Amino acid sequence: MPTPGKSPQPPLLFLGCLLLGAGLRFVHPLGLGLPLTVRLGLGGLMLGLVILHGGWGLLTFRRMGTTPEPNGVASALLTSGPFRWTRNPLYLGLATLMVCFGILLDSAWVLGMALVLVLLLDRLVIVREEARLLALFGDEYEAYTRRVRRWL
Repeated sequence: MPTPGKSPQPPLLFLGCLLLGAGLRFVHPLGLGLPLTVRLGLGGLMLGLVILHGGWGLLTFRRMGTTPEPNGVASALLTSGPFRWTRNPLYLGLATLMVCFGILLDSAWVLGMALVLVLLLDRLVIVREEARLLALFGDEYEAYTRRVRRWL
């Protein structure tokens, strides 16, 4: 059963996880052991994918005339663009960005915070958002959830 009320803002959850991971990295460094060139190449590639995928998701919101705001009222059910493969492409992008920072900063702490971020988004944001979408779009939303996974 979803928790009623407003969801925390996903970018703030991301920032909190990033700062916690960076703080742990400062107190007790725990590197990944990847060479700098590998970190820069992999991190750069992931960052590019996050920008492209996230931009595509935001463009889809705009094209359909609805809001990406998790506490906003959706005016359309998005099922095209990246929403064909994941119900939460922007949240997936935030989690991937956390992985990207973990790799670039050579920090297992920051990398591990990607899992914490996914759990926070899943339990504090997505369940509330899904309850609102179900109330708004009913059977159409239920059918969509059967076709498309929450994450991947």
